[in-house]
Amino acid sequence: MPQRDTLWLSGADAVNLLFGIVIHVVLTRALLSDEYGTFILLLDFFHVCVILVDLGLPTLIGRDGERLGSRLNRVLHKVSRIQASLLVVGCVVFAYIGFNLFGGWIGPAFLLSLGAGMQVLAYAHRAALRALGEARLEALVRIIDRGVVALLMVIWANDLFEFAVATLLGPTCAFLTAVTIYWVKVAPRLAEPEETVPETAEMEMGDMVRAGLPFLLASAALVVNVRVEKLLLGLMTTPEDVAVFQIAWLGFIAGYGPILSLRAVLLSWFGEVRDDLERLAHRYKQALFACAILCPVGGLIALGVGPFAFEALFPEYAEDVKRPFYGLMLVWLFQAMASPSLAIIQVGKRPWNYTRILWAGIVIDILLCLWLIPTQPDPVAGAVVAACLASLFVFAVSFAGFARSELKPAVE
Repeated sequence: MPQRDTLWLSGADAVNLLFGIVIHVVLTRALLSDEYGTFILLLDFFHVCVILVDLGLPTLIGRDGERLGSRLNRVLHKVSRIQASLLVVGCVVFAYIGFNLFGGWIGPAFLLSLGAGMQVLAYAHRAALRALGEARLEALVRIIDRGVVALLMVIWANDLFEFAVATLLGPTCAFLTAVTIYWVKVAPRLAEPEETVPETAEMEMGDMVRAGLPFLLASAALVVNVRVEKLLLGLMTTPEDVAVFQIAWLGFIAGYGPILSLRAVLLSWFGEVRDDLERLAHRYKQALFACAILCPVGGLIALGVGPFAFEALFPEYAEDVKRPFYGLMLVWLFQAMASPSLAIIQVGKRPWNYTRILWAGIVIDILLCLWLIPTQPDPVAGAVVAACLASLFVFAVSFAGFARSELKPAVE
C-alpha cells in the first residue's frame, strides 16, 4: 500500500532529519565558517558527480521489480557489476576535480567522494526492497546510513579527516546492510513471475544502460536541483555564504526528504497499473488530492517551528537564515504539489518528458542564479529567488501540460 510505504519511508526521513541536525551541529561547532562551507561544497559536488554511477538503473528496478519475481536477482547482479566498475575510477577523478574547483583537502575530498559513491551503490537493493513491498526494510537501511555518521561524529570524530571518515562509513554500512537483507531475507522467497515479464528481465548490460538513460538524466536532475544554488554560490561568492544557505537549506531538506519518498512510492504504485489508463487516472487523482491537503499543513508547521529550531541549534546563524528559509519553503510547496504529476509522467509512454521538465527547471535556475547572485546586495537571497521561480516553472508545466496528456484517453 502506498500510504503504508510512504509512512515507513517518511518515518525514516524524520529520524534521519534528527541525525542530520546532529551532524551539522557538530560540524558548525567544530569548524570555522569557511571550513564548514568548503566541506559542504565538496560533499554536494560529489553527490552530483556520482549520479553518473547510478545510470538510472535503480529506477528501472523500482518500476519493474514487483513484476520481475525471481528474475530480479539476475537484474540486480548486472546492475551491481556495472555500477561498481564505474565507482572505482570515478571517485578518484571526482575528488581531484572537486579539490581543484573549491579548494579544501585532498585526503578528506577522496573519502567524501567515495562515501557519496557508496550511497549510490545501495540504491539498487533499496529500490528492490521497496518494489517488493519491503519499504520498512529500506527505511532501516536509510536510518543506518545517517545514524552511523551521526554516531561517529558525536563519539569519535574530532577533525576534518575523521569527519570525512565518518561520512564514508555510514553509507558503507548501509550498502552492506541492504545487500545482506535482500539476499538473505528477500531473494529466497521470490518465485517465477506468473504474468508477462517486463523486458528488463532479458536485457543485456548495454540495453539496460540505454533503457536507464532517461532515468539517469532524471535522477541527476533531482540531485542537481537541490544543490545547484550552493555550488554556484561557492563558485561566485564565499564559503561563508554557502554556510548560511546550507543552514537555511537544512530546514527545506527536512521536508524534501518525504517528497522524494512519496515520489519513489508513487513510481511503484503508478507503475503497477501503467497499462490501465483508467486505474492510473484514478490513482493520480487520489495522490493529487492528498498532496493538496497535506502540503499547506506541512508548510505552516515548518514556518512555525523553523525559526525556533534555528535559534536553538545554530544560534550563530539564526538571524541570517530566517529570510532564506522562508523563501525555500515556497520551493518546498511547489516541489511537493508537482510530485503526482512528475510521477505520472515518469511511468508514462514518454518518460523523456519527465527528464525535460526537470532539466528545463534547472537551466532556468542556473540562468537566474548567474544573474541574481552577483547583482543582489545579498547573494544568498538571490539564490533563493532563483530557486523559487524555477520550482514554480516545474510545477506549472508538469501539472498543466504533460501530466494531463499522459492521462488524456482515460479522462475522455
